[in-house]
Amino acid sequence: MTEKTPYPIVFIPGASSDEASWAGQTTYFDGSTAVNLVTFDDIGAMADEVLAKAPAEFIVCGTSMGGYVALDVLKKANGRVKSAILCNTSARADTPERQRQRQMEVNAGEAAYKEARKDDSHYNAFISAKSAQDKALVARLRAISERAGYAGFSRHQKACANRAESLSYLSKIDMPVLVIGGGEDTLIPNELQVEIKNGIKGAQLVIIPDTGHITNMEDPAAMNAAIEKFLRAA
Repeated sequence: MTEKTPYPIVFIPGASSDEASWAGQTTYFDGSTAVNLVTFDDIGAMADEVLAKAPAEFIVCGTSMGGYVALDVLKKANGRVKSAILCNTSARADTPERQRQRQMEVNAGEAAYKEARKDDSHYNAFISAKSAQDKALVARLRAISERAGYAGFSRHQKACANRAESLSYLSKIDMPVLVIGGGEDTLIPNELQVEIKNGIKGAQLVIIPDTGHITNMEDPAAMNAAIEKFLRAA
């Protein structure tokens, strides 16, 4: 089915991912689109690309790295964005420790990147215990990571490591905002989604159980229901 929304939704993928990660949403919400940012290595440039491709007025929805991009879109949108949905993301900048970890993963090289993703257990860090039993989901995640490739992974790690903090910007956001988290997200814990919700006046928070860091793919029906309810109320 397709659900009509007051404005088109532009979905922004997470790191090492592409527009296919949002298929469960773009096939549900009429007129929505997802962007491909695999060739970009800077959050600001990604936000500029979203604004260049987006309709004149739209709803922005980003997950993980896509949430960092969505926050930068809000800073630049000049009233074009009417509502925002921030999923499995943080308003904080990387810590030096996290930056070092990202660089180590990049330095491991392309062969290590490819080899790690052959093993189903690699994806356990990103999804819930329940989702890890879904072999079709794991296969889709592997296909997406293969399309993004080591080059896309490297670019996105650079973008995330160098991103600016957005905590100080949250209080300036004056629009309906929905924050979504996965109940078993260990990469960006729920406390960081609570932090965003508390920083934005009137923001709503939904934690979806039995999902990890890739909530939109792990339980697309619950994600769609949360977005639909939010947009109807907004």
